[in-house]
Amino acid sequence: MGIKLRAVLLALVGLLAGLSVHAAAATVRRTEDALPKEIWAEYHAKGARAAYVVKAQDGLVAVYRSGARSAEKLTDIETAVLRRSDRAMLERGIPAENIGEVLQLLEDLGS
Repeated sequence: MGIKLRAVLLALVGLLAGLSVHAAAATVRRTEDALPKEIWAEYHAKGARAAYVVKAQDGLVAVYRSGARSAEKLTDIETAVLRRSDRAMLERGIPAENIGEVLQLLEDLGS
């Protein structure tokens, strides 16, 4: 292969890598913007009273005891199939005051 052809191919690979990084960053921004601030404020206010937190873990919905580092329950609900706003909330963690709220959240997410 000629040196000019190699240089063109290398430039093309670099351009495609740059576009991939740009697209990934845009996706992250859209996910953050997917959650209206007033909705997050409502859930965030419950955080101090929360006994549980429902979060995303490895592409699935997980239930944590408040303050715990490891999940108490890993569900089979895939986050990829959820709405953007639900995924955004799960990334931040959805506080729940009791097991009844956890079950309601899981039912809502799973339907």
